[in-house]
Amino acid sequence: MNAKDAFKRFVENWKTVEVRRLPYILRCFSPKERWFITLLFLVVLTSGGAAALRAYSVLTVPVPKVGGSYNEGMLREPRIINPVYASVNDTDRDIARLIFSGLVMYTGNGNATLDLAETHTVSDDGKTHTLTLRAGVEWHDGEELTADDVVFTVGLIQNPQYQSPLRANWLGVTAEAMDKRTVRFTLRTPYAPFIENLTIGIIPKHVWEKITPEQALLHEFNLKPIGSGPYQFKEFKQERDGTIRWYEVTRNPRYYREGPYLKDITFWFFNNESDLMTALRRGTIEGFGPVSETTASEVNFGKYNVRPLEMTRIFGLFFNGKESSVLGEKKVRRAIAHALDADALVRRIPSGGAIPHNSPFPYLKGSDDEFTYNPDESKKILGSAGWIDTDGDGIREKTTKPKGSTKAMTTVLRLTLTTSDWPDLTASAGYIKEMLLAVGIDVSVQPLPILELETSVLRPRKFEMLLFGHVYGYEPDPFAFWHSSQNKDPGLNITFYTNKKVDALLEEARQTSDPLKRDENYKSVVSMLTDDLPAVFLYSQLYLYLLPADLKVPILDQIVLPADRFNEIHLWHKETKRVLR
Repeated sequence: MNAKDAFKRFVENWKTVEVRRLPYILRCFSPKERWFITLLFLVVLTSGGAAALRAYSVLTVPVPKVGGSYNEGMLREPRIINPVYASVNDTDRDIARLIFSGLVMYTGNGNATLDLAETHTVSDDGKTHTLTLRAGVEWHDGEELTADDVVFTVGLIQNPQYQSPLRANWLGVTAEAMDKRTVRFTLRTPYAPFIENLTIGIIPKHVWEKITPEQALLHEFNLKPIGSGPYQFKEFKQERDGTIRWYEVTRNPRYYREGPYLKDITFWFFNNESDLMTALRRGTIEGFGPVSETTASEVNFGKYNVRPLEMTRIFGLFFNGKESSVLGEKKVRRAIAHALDADALVRRIPSGGAIPHNSPFPYLKGSDDEFTYNPDESKKILGSAGWIDTDGDGIREKTTKPKGSTKAMTTVLRLTLTTSDWPDLTASAGYIKEMLLAVGIDVSVQPLPILELETSVLRPRKFEMLLFGHVYGYEPDPFAFWHSSQNKDPGLNITFYTNKKVDALLEEARQTSDPLKRDENYKSVVSMLTDDLPAVFLYSQLYLYLLPADLKVPILDQIVLPADRFNEIHLWHKETKRVLR
């Protein structure tokens, strides 16, 4: 008997069977018939289940839901979690990014978007920025956030008594509350990158207005802050010696945007990367950053992910022709450029946190053909400039007759390379020394502590070659680095670079509101810097971020500061649910 006959007989018998005898229905059939009927039921059940699952999958979509927690390790404990002061250390900035909100924020791909503000308009002359706040935004204590809070925050930063490290960014800016939800900023001159100023975290006037400048730095609200961000202060554990062991924040139920989804986030503090890895293996923490490439290779990539975040920090070799007449020769600078292999250099950096970058600006590339690694070309250029290894010691010399002198003078091609004592930079400097020696340039490396580097080298411009980095914002403004007006302290034009065409392009770029026009100007500046060669640009820094695989994080590609990894933390989640499309 086939399956069709078995099913026909089943239907006929079904009609004659009383409901009370249903449990005994299969006894009406032979063993073979019962096997066919059972098989048929299983096929129908399986097909129906699969169809239901397919329909469920097609008709619904997974979305984040509230649940789960996250534990991250850090190297420095917090001291002042306050946007007015938080540029002092990374941990303070990191936690402040969760607790406070700005008028504007940047997404993980570097695009500006409104945050506390719901509208932003700029006057035709570029001098006036008017923003309207979202309605109904509340502080963590339930008080309403208004335009007065914004004006108060800016006033605090501008007040020299509060000693905010952000004060210079706000000089010449007038902030006014037009009404409860509208704030207006007036600038003395148009400044296109001003939008980045608007990311500053706003602090509550009703909490801080009675706190004097003398009390501000030591006030308990710096460790128990009240903000309007996606997470709010919960508690921290302090050891007997006063150090903070861990710091916990919890989701803000009053948050004005989507999320947040993680219930709690706890930051744990350690002394070094080895201690961080021990805590990771024990399960105390689930992630940390930055992680060195060597350490990252030790983790279980089924359980963790390492995300390389490109930072807007460009490192290069800067030349000071005023301290070294040798570096005043363009041919020598060109020879050095051809002698440096940036690809090999980044492989030698201990942290592994770098990628080759041949442009002075983070968002623009230089010419790949201009200064390719070519030691033979480097030797050829030096030889044509009169630098010859006459005594066979591997170091080139040049013999010249100074004007008015009858005696020849021999100069050895010997230079000093100064840099920070940060391990990545000292290792890079050592490899640069090797590469330059290979073409006949003798280099002495001088690593210095950062404070000494700043006071004894950068400010007075006392160096021959300097391995150093430029830090840019999301809205890059290279004016301070390359405009001729900035070649003395506190300007940052450390090479005394002067080019009137570059000056004009930089001045125009920082005033135009047209991003395409700014890019055109900056491309021209890149071309001129490549030709004049005040520096050779080598690599940009990476922030390697170790995260648990079950933590879902939005697009996160580029950051300016480590704290920027938290810009969209309100969207981070571990748990999901399905809803109809």
